[in-house]
Amino acid sequence: MQEGVLDLNYGYGEWGNAAKVVHMRKKNHEDQKEYVKKLWLDDPKKYYEWKEECIRLDMLPDFFGTHDDPIPIDESKL
Repeated sequence: MQEGVLDLNYGYGEWGNAAKVVHMRKKNHEDQKEYVKKLWLDDPKKYYEWKEECIRLDMLPDFFGTHDDPIPIDESKL
């Protein structure tokens, strides 16, 4: 896949990815962890694609880190 060009179905889809980011921003850190664990358990492939996009675009830096400094997360331990 070409850098910067994502399939519209990547992760949760163009609008679904954005909606998940908005949903995460409304939550405190503990609720974010619960939400991420649920997303991961429901569909790991979609979750990891979404997480990768969040990190690449620095969309949730307090939770996932940034492109230059990602935060390692073990979803199984959330």
